[in-house]
Amino acid sequence: MECKTHVATTLALGLPLLAVSHEVTAVNVGILALGSLLPDIDHPSSYLGRRHKIMSSVTNKTLGHRGATHSIFGLVLFFVISTFIQHHYLSGDTLNLPFWLSFGYLCHLLEDSLSQQGVRWCWPLFRKKRKKRKKVFYYRTSTMSEYLILVLVLAILIFEISLYLKGDFNYPHMQEVVTWCQQKVHNLQSIINNIT
Repeated sequence: MECKTHVATTLALGLPLLAVSHEVTAVNVGILALGSLLPDIDHPSSYLGRRHKIMSSVTNKTLGHRGATHSIFGLVLFFVISTFIQHHYLSGDTLNLPFWLSFGYLCHLLEDSLSQQGVRWCWPLFRKKRKKRKKVFYYRTSTMSEYLILVLVLAILIFEISLYLKGDFNYPHMQEVVTWCQQKVHNLQSIINNIT
């Protein structure tokens, strides 16, 4: 998936969660978008890869594209790193930064799971790529199928923004789920902060 489709899809998935938790800020939206781009740091031609050439080249040569960064291992690693940075270098206003970064990262993995190439969720347990399997629905990067997804997601995102601006994001059950998830993430952050 191209970066614009990743960002748009992740924002369409994340905006309702941000809205019901009353955390729609430029920082949180930016962190969510950054999280949606982070897994592709392992590809030198990606949006982040072109801007961080050395890191992208090293990651690509050592781990390959859609290796460690496209797995649960990569998600957990970035969560731990973001929690460490948040705890030691950022203010208390950014308490949910690791949550939104990880949510964006997870969305990227889910989005790439629907691609023809897929992802290896359990890397390094299964390092070899499996043969392409038949899927009921999949897309190929930079093809008409991806552009159709982008148009659909942008329409959904515009609808969500209009709901947000009208103040119509009042879903108490969704707010309870987000609050519960954030509490669990805060518990994990406390464990990580005690270790570091």
